[in-house]
Amino acid sequence: MGHSTLGIAHEGPPGYGHGGMSAMLLDEVMGRACVAAGMPGLTVSLRMRYHRPVPLETPLRIFGRVAGTDDRKISVTGSITNQEDPAADLVTADGVFATPDLRRTRALFPDLQGES
Repeated sequence: MGHSTLGIAHEGPPGYGHGGMSAMLLDEVMGRACVAAGMPGLTVSLRMRYHRPVPLETPLRIFGRVAGTDDRKISVTGSITNQEDPAADLVTADGVFATPDLRRTRALFPDLQGES
């Protein structure tokens, strides 16, 4: 889970956050949910559903959880809510992440050679 407050730099429609910011926040928190579950992964797909506008200058709660796994494929869900009303989803997402094999990871990210 994460917390954020979007400011004027993140504005899309007047007074509300740009949808791309919601996607970025959910992608990040859902990826961290994979890591917390012991299965770090890279985003394969992210399906967003915008239920209500995300207000600026309002504390938000961003939640992500691993919903299931199939070999290297990780299914993740996420949501953004207003901290004052966590039962009302502003944005929800379903994602698929994939854990790359170590050899492939080293090829994609050569600067990580010394890290495990």
